[in-house]
Formats: sequence, structure tokens, C-alpha cells
Amino acid sequence: MTSSNPLLLALDTAQEDCAAALLRDGKLLAVRCEHVGNRHAECVLGLIDAVLAEAGERKANLSAVAFGAGPGSFTGLRVACGVAQGLAWALQLPVLAVSNLEAVALLAAREKGLAPGDRILVANDARMNECYAALYEVCDPATGRYFTCLAEPALLKPEVVPVAAREGGAKLVAGSAPVQFPEVFEGAAAEGLELFPRTESAPEEIALLGEAMFRRGEAVEPQAAAPFYVRNRVALTMAERAAGEKL
Repeated sequence: MTSSNPLLLALDTAQEDCAAALLRDGKLLAVRCEHVGNRHAECVLGLIDAVLAEAGERKANLSAVAFGAGPGSFTGLRVACGVAQGLAWALQLPVLAVSNLEAVALLAAREKGLAPGDRILVANDARMNECYAALYEVCDPATGRYFTCLAEPALLKPEVVPVAAREGGAKLVAGSAPVQFPEVFEGAAAEGLELFPRTESAPEEIALLGEAMFRRGEAVEPQAAAPFYVRNRVALTMAERAAGEKL
């Protein structure tokens, strides 16, 4: 497959969904998404086989492998990264590490029909009473990019998210935070903020972002691919685990 007509496989295991998508030249050929909890490692290879079979393609036809690099569940991110690396290594393919927050931004922009210059703040639940958040501005398609990232992914307290959106000039807040912390967003409409609640994976958008990165020459060798954690803390205390908290 040539770089002008790439066949791209996208994987996402950043949250409790496990997803795979196959895309060629901006066209979605097949997608699978299942809610699996923490069973990503058990399910992801089967989903890869399923999308390839549906599209009538073989692994040997792939041009690159994209994966949702985070931020998200530490364990989930490592599954997607490891599978993408292993598959790409075996097939001698490049890898594309795609922001899960930017994927949600793209989903919201497409569904809401946002125009260049419009801004979106994406906020996903990061557990431990925090959110992963980033601010994006929609780009002119002629630039070859979907967004400019105006504020890189960071950890915010839920109550800070609406403030950050207003101060950043966002017209839309997208992601799982409005679902997880509804009380924080009760007055959003009155304050001029539209909500786009989203808890599910966005595999098609990960594929589209990966394809754009591929065309811009931003793919990396498999060994160079890595998750984007944001939070440095990677373990819970025994008391926190007993209380049912998760990272």
C-alpha cells in the first residue's frame, strides 16, 4: 500500500472500551468497539482480526498502526501501545501515537459542525477527583491538521474545567467529565457553554488523526512509540485499592 493511499489500523484501549478501526484514504472500512472493563489484553487481537476480515484485508496490506496514546488508564494505554508496537515490528510498519483527547475533540467537531477558529475544551475523567483536559482550536483543512492545541493535556479539578473553557474561549466542552461530574456543569448553558458528553471510545477519529499524522510524516519507529500518561503517579495505596479507586 502506498503512502498516498494508506491502509491504517487504529487501536484504542485507553478507557473501559476496546476498539479497532480500519481506514483508507479517509474512508472507514470497518470498526469494532466493545465495553470490556479491564479485559483489553484478552479482546484486542480478536477485534483486529474482525475489522480486517470485514474489510477483506490482510495484515500484510497495512501501511501503519495508530493507537490511542492517552491520557487514560495506565494499564489500558500499555496494552494498546504494546500491541501496536508488536504488530508494527513484525510487519515493519511505522506507528502513530494519537491523543485520545484530540480524538474526542474531532468527534465533537464533526458532529457539531464546528468551523475553523472554533475552540473545544476536552475533559475526560482521570479518577481521583481529577480530569485530563486540553484546549483545541479547529484548523483550516488546507493546513493538513484538524486542530491547533492551545493548551496541552493537563490535570484539572472538575470545578476548574468550566472556568478553563470560558477563559480559553471554548464554545464546547466535550468528553466524559460532564457525565462523571454533572453538578459542575449545571449552569453551563447559562454561561454560554455547550456540552458534548462522551464516555465511549472514538476509534474512527483516532484513525483519521493517525492518517493525518502519517501524511505529515509524523510516524515513528515501533520502539519509539510511547503512551502519554500526564499523571506521574502510577500506583494506588493499599487503602485506596481497598476503597475501590482506580488509576
